[in-house]
Amino acid sequence: MRIRSIILAAAIPLLLLLAAVNGALLYFQTGAEMRRGLDARALAVAITTAEFLSAMDDPAESIGSAPRRAALVSAAQHVEGLEGLYLVSSGGRITALVPPDRPWTPGGTTPRTAAEVGAMTNAGGNRHVVARARVAGGGFVAARIDAEPLFARLDGLLRWIVAGVAAAGVVGLAAGWHVARRIQRELAVSRHLMAALDTGNPVPDTTALTITEASDLAAALRLLDANRRAALSGIDARQVREDHDRTDAAAFATWRAAAFPPIDTTVAGGRVAARLCGDAAPGCFFALCRREDRAALVVGECDGDTREALARAIAARDFLERHWHERTPDDAFKTLRESFAATRLHHLAWGERNPPATSRLLAIIDEATAAESYVRMAPDAPPATTVERIDALLKLDGILAIIGPA
Repeated sequence: MRIRSIILAAAIPLLLLLAAVNGALLYFQTGAEMRRGLDARALAVAITTAEFLSAMDDPAESIGSAPRRAALVSAAQHVEGLEGLYLVSSGGRITALVPPDRPWTPGGTTPRTAAEVGAMTNAGGNRHVVARARVAGGGFVAARIDAEPLFARLDGLLRWIVAGVAAAGVVGLAAGWHVARRIQRELAVSRHLMAALDTGNPVPDTTALTITEASDLAAALRLLDANRRAALSGIDARQVREDHDRTDAAAFATWRAAAFPPIDTTVAGGRVAARLCGDAAPGCFFALCRREDRAALVVGECDGDTREALARAIAARDFLERHWHERTPDDAFKTLRESFAATRLHHLAWGERNPPATSRLLAIIDEATAAESYVRMAPDAPPATTVERIDALLKLDGILAIIGPA
């Protein structure tokens, strides 16, 4: 969904709702105030006339004189919407004080209070209110006020409210369209900036951005691009250094370290640690042969040039791990000597029924005597710890392995 549609879908209904709610409040409040004014006008006419007649000894007789009738008619002309003014005597006689525009009957029921106004009624499509006020000596005055002008004003107000709601919708549409276009324009700058940074083309000018968030986004994109370029430059520099430092000897050392990783494990009731130390001969190997409750560690060295010796060492290790427990040690060593040019072979076998009682050394090193002495001096140390200490102390070149109790 596009941002323009989102903004318009949110702004227009909101403005329409606000305008409609305000218009409804205005309409109903104005109608209530106008209705109260209409009731007050009707009551004022009825009460004023009743007080005027109450000062007479015989209102019905006195009002018959032409001057007083003319005075009442003249006063009634100043009352907007007055449709009729009647005097109803205590005996039920009805006298028209002001000739009505539309004849109507005020009824003979005396008001329960000194003055009251009735509910709005509709007679023949004409809406009106009737107010009644008691006259001293009996009887009451009834005044009817036309309510149609009130509803005409309310209809006019309603048309203005509808026009206002429509105008609010138009304003919301225009404002939402303007805001959406402005946001889209500034987001387009950020999109072009990303494309330019990705392709290496000239970047667009972002100084004209007026929305703070869009400006921050452009700055963040520039920072990300700078970090990306710095990271790529670092990778390129590191690759150059690695290419410069990469030699056959380094590649060989890496390959052999991966082929013969150090061992530090417990198997068949014995703790085993073995590793290549220093600049060991290319053909040096060690193999940990396991089967159920038995195990054996074999160390040796294969003859040959550098690459050939390492290949033979790996093959000898794989052969021993697969076939050691299928043959006798003599047969296995014979195969190693004949097939893999192996020399300086040493091994130690044990099992869960006969685990190593003390730490034993298997090594192909020149300082074997010194290493053996160190093992005897620390018989209870973990084999891996002993191997690391001997290597650090003697700076050995070769294979160093120790098997001890688990």
